[in-house]
Amino acid sequence: MSAKGLLVGGLLVLGAISTAMAAEPALKLKEGDLWVMAGDSITAQRQHSNYIEAFFRTRYPGLKPQFRNSGIGGNTTASVLARFDYDLAAFKPTIISIELGMNDVGAGDDPAKYVAGMQKLIDQIRAVKATPVLISSSPVNDGSKLDDWKGDRCRRIHPYTLALAKLAEENKVLFVDQYHPLLAQWGNNKADAEKAINLEGDPVHPGPTGQLTMAATILAGLGVDREVSSATLKADGTVEEAKGCKISDVKAAGGVLSFTRLDERSPWPIHAKCRNALKLMPEIADLSRYMLKVTGLPAGDYVVLTNGTEAAQVTAEQLAAGWNMSTVASGIIAERGTKLVDQIGQLQGPLNNAWRAASKAKDSAKLAEAQAAIDAAETALAAACQPVAIQFEIRPAASR
Repeated sequence: MSAKGLLVGGLLVLGAISTAMAAEPALKLKEGDLWVMAGDSITAQRQHSNYIEAFFRTRYPGLKPQFRNSGIGGNTTASVLARFDYDLAAFKPTIISIELGMNDVGAGDDPAKYVAGMQKLIDQIRAVKATPVLISSSPVNDGSKLDDWKGDRCRRIHPYTLALAKLAEENKVLFVDQYHPLLAQWGNNKADAEKAINLEGDPVHPGPTGQLTMAATILAGLGVDREVSSATLKADGTVEEAKGCKISDVKAAGGVLSFTRLDERSPWPIHAKCRNALKLMPEIADLSRYMLKVTGLPAGDYVVLTNGTEAAQVTAEQLAAGWNMSTVASGIIAERGTKLVDQIGQLQGPLNNAWRAASKAKDSAKLAEAQAAIDAAETALAAACQPVAIQFEIRPAASR
């Protein structure tokens, strides 16, 4: 996507998947990091937050980062400040992201109270030796086109976002504006009623389709590493290049090319229920460059099988140019992605909630029990995030 943008109130708004306004340096994870994601009901949905978590867990499997959801419906900066000790700091985090504004704008057009609350949160996060990350609110999806987002709440998010950007700059805090890129993305989508893709959910709380576009926009704003791995082979079986992966067991016979690929990291897991987001925002694939290039194939259509199951059909031209496999909808790559997101959902849902309840109640016995369950889930998740060897077979479609 081009870096074209539009100037809104002095803030340069880039394309929906372009890098949002963010202070340098971009967020860099390290071994032992525990990231608490605090917010309101949109965070409490455990959708876009889980998708972001899935990205980092698979992009850095060796670091084994951990995440905790700390979203509660109706929350404002004051609400999060009130529960900071037992529901954020108690996790002993190294990173805390704050994603608020949807309810704070109820205070009116002046964002002064919101900014004051955010300043206190920045100070408290730094006091517990964690890195603060500020994320603006998402839009309210109640308009019919980009310049007609009718709700007063959505209108107010604009100045609140500008104020949050200024506060982040003053405090040298990493900031992501998801409001303006998503306003453009969702607004333009709704403007064409016949081709519009349903974000699902409701105007305030998008469903999986809308939530994946939120996750992608935030990840772009964080300046994440987009490279997974890449391999280049010739049709005769020659391995020309392998970055971030190992290619073995290569065979080329009868027009069929097969090999085994073991990657150092996995592509961003995309749950089956989020697939429509790729139609709305095809650029999502660029956040997860999982590349395969095969040169010298005769022109025509080819079937790609992974572990014996058809994963996609592509052309010789696509393979020669370099094909991004991160968004395949069938086979082991897609299946692993859905299973991993489901595992994260189990951890961030009942297990995480049990821990938070015990922390709030200061019940040491229940807290220890909840922590043991989380530790077991973390061990299983870390194992699930480790790449596995995948057998690839590329054969002419006509030979199926």
